Amino acid sequence: TVGLIQQRVAGYFQLDVETLRGASRHRSILQPRQLAMFLCRRLTDASLPEIGRAFGGRDHTTVLHAVGKIEREIAQDLHKKNLIDHLNQLIVASSQAG
Repeated sequence: TVGLIQQRVAGYFQLDVETLRGASRHRSILQPRQLAMFLCRRLTDASLPEIGRAFGGRDHTTVLHAVGKIEREIAQDLHKKNLIDHLNQLIVASSQAG
């Protein structure tokens, strides 16, 4: 679920979920938020507007921008791809355990 993804990504980056959903545009929060939006799009059936609402009422275009940005970064940056793969494994493992 979107909530599970938010919990796992926030935990990985040592943030609380409310901070991840909040309005801050600081890089240390923006990057985990974009990663979480990307994973929500990939791992759930949630629509762009649903994902946006789950992240503090953001517009669907914000989610679309985040997904596109992470896709480009994954294509260019092996470290970013490995990070996404690791987060994906954490989320899948915790969803199967629960």
